[in-house]
Amino acid sequence: MYKLLTTKGQLIAIGIGLLSVIVALGSIISGVNDKYSMSDDLNAIMKDNPEATFDFFNPAISVLIILVAVALIAAILFGLIGLISDPKGSMKFLLGFLGVAILFFILYSTATPESTGRLAMLTEKFNVSDNVSRLITGGVKTVVYSIAFAAIAAVLMEIRNLFK
Repeated sequence: MYKLLTTKGQLIAIGIGLLSVIVALGSIISGVNDKYSMSDDLNAIMKDNPEATFDFFNPAISVLIILVAVALIAAILFGLIGLISDPKGSMKFLLGFLGVAILFFILYSTATPESTGRLAMLTEKFNVSDNVSRLITGGVKTVVYSIAFAAIAAVLMEIRNLFK
């Protein structure tokens, strides 16, 4: 499998991508041509006629969902294979993942649900529980802190490389 992917992997990926684009565009173009002309404003049609359906977009969305699911499964599968086949070399990844998990747990534990302002109004409107609100807050803060850490680390590593 590895040999096949290293020799023909890019060709297979381009073929799958091209096939996906053909299916999506074929569905959209044929659906638009069947019911509407290319110069029609679909937003205006949707506002004027709420019963108007745009089912011709469904195959394009389905292809996208399938491709994302396959990519996610492949990334997890190959990541696990890499962890199992070289556990000593994967130690940096495992420590980094553990660090991010600890950071998320700390930020989740210290998060407080919004009780005033626009966010409180939105959480009430969309019936978001306090636990889900804390998960969202912890996740967003984890991403922001991780991006800041990565940017600072990149700058420091470049400065370090200047003096090497």
